[in-house]
Amino acid sequence: MGKKNARANDEVKGDVNMSPMIDCCFLLLIFFVVNATAITVAKDPSVKMPSAVSCSELKDANGCIVVNVYADTDKMGSKALEKFSKSYPAGTLWGVTDANGNSQGYNSSQTQDLTDFIKKQKELMESRGVKPEMVRLYLRGDMAAPWERSSSAIRCAAAAGVTNIVFGTLPSK
Repeated sequence: MGKKNARANDEVKGDVNMSPMIDCCFLLLIFFVVNATAITVAKDPSVKMPSAVSCSELKDANGCIVVNVYADTDKMGSKALEKFSKSYPAGTLWGVTDANGNSQGYNSSQTQDLTDFIKKQKELMESRGVKPEMVRLYLRGDMAAPWERSSSAIRCAAAAGVTNIVFGTLPSK
């Protein structure tokens, strides 16, 4: 009888082992860091960008509408020409990729279509919360492409209401 009373009076301590919880937190942290999608600029290997003496890295690609300006096909390497021919029809001067990853090519008679694409992308970004002044045209021009093609793309962006232009270059070696 004495033992029963002694057991009833003893308090049971409930210690919680924190090690499994800490392990789970670290695993979740690693999972989210690895799976976080960074916003990157769509890079087309058909475009050989020029080198710049002084350039800075694009810190935030959020709000960038990427337009690739292509050189004439006779100035492309065989590997780049093969990929280019699979992606775009003959005569393509500008290539774009929308938010869903769909590629589209435009030729010199489709400047209004390019303007409409840029305007649509601008409206899409603004609906996602990007401030209007942060919407930029990221122009990736091939170093062998004539300047007129880049100039036309800039005019299309201006007609669409995008006046902030970022030129893509590679750092000098």
